[in-house]
Amino acid sequence: MKFGESLRKERELRGMTLEEISQHTKVHTRFLEAIENDDLSVLPAKAFAKGFLRSYARMVDLDEDLVVTNFEYCHQAMQTNSGQEDVQRAATGHSRRRSRLYVLFFIILVLLAIIIAVYQGYLRIN
Repeated sequence: MKFGESLRKERELRGMTLEEISQHTKVHTRFLEAIENDDLSVLPAKAFAKGFLRSYARMVDLDEDLVVTNFEYCHQAMQTNSGQEDVQRAATGHSRRRSRLYVLFFIILVLLAIIIAVYQGYLRIN
């Protein structure tokens, strides 16, 4: 189970809505939804996210420190996975660039061969 999903389940078990949490914590529902959807790109700086999580945990009667610790662990794991994806994307992009260079090189060789053939034919005529 993902980090945000577990928070959502705890909130739903207590019969609370995001709007209720937002009203009491003064954290915009957009940020609360992002937390529950594990979409860290929407959240402001990590320090703010931790504050949001503490407020959220307090509202649903969870251990604040445990929630923040789990968030940090998940956040670090997401960054590690993202880094691996970036490396894979870079490797794929590099191989595509290399393939394009080979195609370009081949086209240049073919054009050069045609130019030489035409030039030799022109010399034979004159």
